[in-house]
Amino acid sequence: MMPYRISYRLRCLAAVAVCLTPYVPVAAAAQATHWPARAVTRTIPLGPEIERAYRAGTRDSTGSPGTRYWQQTVDYVIEARLDVDSAVLHGTEHATLHNTSPDTLHTIVLRLLQNYYTAMESRDDYTTDITQGDVMERLVVNGAAVPLTDSRAFAVHGTVAAVRLQAPVAPGASVTIDAAWHFTVPNVPLDQRAERMGRWGTSLYQVAQWYPQVAMYDDLRGWDTDQYLGLGEFYNQFGSFDVKITVPAGWLVGATGTLANPADVLSPTTRDRLTLAMRADTTVHVVDAAGRGAGPATASGGELTWHFTTPRVNDFAFATSKNYVWDATHADAPSPTLVQVFYLPEHTDYHQSAQYARFALEHHAKMIMPYSFPQASVADGPEQGMEYPMIVFCSPDLSTITHELGHEWYPMTVSSDETRYGWQDEGFNDYIDLFSDAAYAKQPPTFSEWIEAYRAVAGKDLEPTLMWPSDFAGPNYEEQAYAKAPVALRALGGVVGDSAVKNAFAAYARAWAYKHPSPWDFFMFMNHQLGQDLGWFWHAWWFTRETFDQAITAVHQKPNTLEIDVADHGAMPMPVIAQITWSDGSTQTVVRPASVWFAGDTTLTIQVPTAGKTVRSVQLDPENRFQDMKPKDNTWTKGSGA
Repeated sequence: MMPYRISYRLRCLAAVAVCLTPYVPVAAAAQATHWPARAVTRTIPLGPEIERAYRAGTRDSTGSPGTRYWQQTVDYVIEARLDVDSAVLHGTEHATLHNTSPDTLHTIVLRLLQNYYTAMESRDDYTTDITQGDVMERLVVNGAAVPLTDSRAFAVHGTVAAVRLQAPVAPGASVTIDAAWHFTVPNVPLDQRAERMGRWGTSLYQVAQWYPQVAMYDDLRGWDTDQYLGLGEFYNQFGSFDVKITVPAGWLVGATGTLANPADVLSPTTRDRLTLAMRADTTVHVVDAAGRGAGPATASGGELTWHFTTPRVNDFAFATSKNYVWDATHADAPSPTLVQVFYLPEHTDYHQSAQYARFALEHHAKMIMPYSFPQASVADGPEQGMEYPMIVFCSPDLSTITHELGHEWYPMTVSSDETRYGWQDEGFNDYIDLFSDAAYAKQPPTFSEWIEAYRAVAGKDLEPTLMWPSDFAGPNYEEQAYAKAPVALRALGGVVGDSAVKNAFAAYARAWAYKHPSPWDFFMFMNHQLGQDLGWFWHAWWFTRETFDQAITAVHQKPNTLEIDVADHGAMPMPVIAQITWSDGSTQTVVRPASVWFAGDTTLTIQVPTAGKTVRSVQLDPENRFQDMKPKDNTWTKGSGA
């Protein structure tokens, strides 16, 4: 909305202009002016956030991080004890936020994600259990206690808490946060799937979103105060983690990071088998069903404290059970990477999972960039498809393991805002998964699943655009977050070539590794990498519900020329790709760029020299690149009467 004074003045000027404009009959105006049949938008909208970043130099119009790009880091030291009988996790935390921004901070925003499971919390997804959420016992900032009952000092709104600082944090300074808290791990019935984490009774736990987390503070919006509602996932800062987890002896633990004290928690046999797994191409049974428990698998004692460390990740999760067995191998991704699978022995489908994980890691590393972490773990449990750094809660099949481990690239390394733009996480991951699954099957990649999902909602009232925040995408969130982006990238291959898309896509990941790209960074980077302005493409596929609908209206065989009349009935301008089959059985593909539509025309005649040949048939978009909504008029056959 314009400021009132400016808009009032413009209305007055417009009224004067109308009064001074001579009356022109409608028919005469139509004869005097040529209006284009269709307006084609060739640029993408730039919001105030990205424009501000360009001016500040934190992001560059080439799509690369700007010369003044910055991002904060948070270092965590956490000690947790899981009371497996009561299902309560007790934790203490010492976090250090390094204010590398140019801004002075007057508040700290924390995420209390377990509040999602409370009775009165707003959600756009399900829950299997109701708990008390995060129960804060103590909070100290820079050595000063924060009164938890004073809403002016500690204001909790759903899953977000704002902490008012007694002294501001200047640019370049750090602030420490000490907290103690506890929560009950949500229970999940055996016939239901968990919502990102949970437990099966008191025998198996998948623990995530479990510690008071410093929220994202970036150059685009400052503090990220968006609520965690369920569908949209996360937007997290990078930092180090030093985490100690205490569980009963005999329980196995898989987690983010590297186990720093294997001699304290693992038996000599278990350690020897892990060493073997780093040399063997086959799967090593580190702990089998007969070898579980304190003594055979772990060190003895009442309780054991597992110590995990990692220098740079954007989250931390773990899984633990007294009933787990443990398989391991390694992947060359390309550095030797430990691959681990923790599962219940009766779930025999996991027997191949270590090799599935190995293949996925190696393929993704070759297609995009090397795997960033020293290990990758797959953990059985109530959540059958959720990712965290170095550990995925996952079902045993190839496609799910491929997908969840693909998230180690998007967003665990290329860390986008999943809450707002799920496609920058899920959709990009789906794109690389298709090639990995196809390579495993030794077949060409097929996009049929995502094409079908996209076409089911394309252009309809409830189709959310890709740029609409994922949490508010409505009933077609999955089509928005998962399906449309890989379909669009396949369409881009029809414009610039598949190899060019894959190379540019990998270069984008390398440029933004361990950083936080926005959608505009992706669009601009791809433009720059591909050497052309594709604003018209990004606008049509990402910012609108426009659909593609070209048609052959006539084919004329002339002595030396074949004329193909094409009409563009849709709103999405795409290249014209016409495959001609001649009477001798040979084929010829003729391409006209999308720019033929930029002037607003909706009809085109393509002239092709015949070299003495006679046409048999013509087909538009023969590889179904652009998803024509009415494909029946895409084919002309001699004798059809057209």
